[in-house]
Amino acid sequence: MTKIHLSASISCANPLDYRDSTVQLHQAGLDTYHFDICDGHFAPTFLLSPNLIRALRPLTNRRFDVHLYCTHPSRYLDELAACGADLIVVHIEIEEDYTELIRQIRARGLQAGLGILPDSNVPQDIADFLPEVTLVIANTVGPAYAGQPFDRRGLQNMAQLSRIVRENNLDIEIGADGNVGVERLPDLLGAGCTHLVCGTSSIFKPDIEPGQALVTFQTEVALHSGRYANRKT
Repeated sequence: MTKIHLSASISCANPLDYRDSTVQLHQAGLDTYHFDICDGHFAPTFLLSPNLIRALRPLTNRRFDVHLYCTHPSRYLDELAACGADLIVVHIEIEEDYTELIRQIRARGLQAGLGILPDSNVPQDIADFLPEVTLVIANTVGPAYAGQPFDRRGLQNMAQLSRIVRENNLDIEIGADGNVGVERLPDLLGAGCTHLVCGTSSIFKPDIEPGQALVTFQTEVALHSGRYANRKT
């Protein structure tokens, strides 16, 4: 059975609880921490910063993914490498050559990821550079803001990515980012998703501790994932 990776979107956590949430989620068996960094241009807001990544890095040895909603990601690569990032996701919609950025990220000893917004199409030549990528995220909402409505165009991108990965026998995580909750699991897993970015729809809720919410969500994912293990999309 394909492993389903669970990643916590730290921008959805209570800012007063960043430290406690990080420790709780580590103890509950979280796979990955997901940090959204915005430049106020690609995404019209500001969320997290490299300083937060640096402060949380000593608390866990789990993977730190940095999702750059930035028009010019190359400006931030050195700082993110220095503060403890393990993987950097850049978007196909940026104003730089994302294939060159993938090479630059890997040259710094980091893993590279690629993001695709729901209103974009999967690049026709994506199979040419997918072997250099660890994670491809098909956004199922627009950039950055929590609580947006689910955009089913992201599922179409996810299914296409899953097919390309399978046809080329690649070991690449296919991620979903946005409105990832229990009710969406059949759609997401059915489209070939293997990496769930978990936010306010799953583990960061006002009435439950994030560690406890993660354990509950892990159980739901395990229950749903078996039936899609051999499904072709």
